[in-house]
Amino acid sequence: MKKILYIIGGIIVLIIIVTFISGGGKGKIICSRNAYDCSDFSTQAEAQKAYEACGGVTDDIHRLDRDKDGVACENLP
Repeated sequence: MKKILYIIGGIIVLIIIVTFISGGGKGKIICSRNAYDCSDFSTQAEAQKAYEACGGVTDDIHRLDRDKDGVACENLP
């Protein structure tokens, strides 16, 4: 029984590793709900990528562009 649990645990770990290596982890941007604010990003470019991927000026679901000038999180480096 313990052997089966170890095998299942190993499979789960492998699935998690493969998901992150293939970009299924951090690379996915959530656009279905307000999931981010500027503090979630290290740079303005990262924030801009999420902003544009989720609709940009026409649909700023995360409210990353407070002044609505098309530039997300202007205070980030």
